[in-house]
Amino acid sequence: IDPRKLAKRAVEELASLFDRLEREARRLGGADRRENIMELWDTVIAEIDAKVAEVLGLPPDLAVRARELAKAMMERRLARAREARPRAIKGEEELRLMRPRRGRRRKANPARGVPLDAFLRR
Repeated sequence: IDPRKLAKRAVEELASLFDRLEREARRLGGADRRENIMELWDTVIAEIDAKVAEVLGLPPDLAVRARELAKAMMERRLARAREARPRAIKGEEELRLMRPRRGRRRKANPARGVPLDAFLRR
C-alpha cells in the first residue's frame, strides 16, 4: 500500500483508529498478555481490518479470513513463547549467556534493495 495514493480522509480515519488502538492498549496495561491482545483483537483491531479492506476495495469476508489466519499465527507464536528458553537449565531463573558465534561476514549487496528514503522520493 502506498499511503501517498490513499485519500486524505481514509488516512485520517486509519490514523484515528491506530490512535484508539494505542489508547486502549495503554488502558489495558499493554498488549503483552493474551487476554489484553484478545480484547483488542475483537474490538479495535477488527475495526482497523475492516477499514483497510474498505479502503483497498476488498470484500469484507476477505478481511475476516485474514484476521482468522493472523490469529492462528499469533496463537502459535504465543505458544512458542511459553517453551523453555535455550541454554537454560530446568529450575534456573536466569538464562545462561553464551558468547556470540563468530561467523563469516557477508558483503553488502547494494542491489539488494532500495533505502526507504529513496523509495519515498520516487
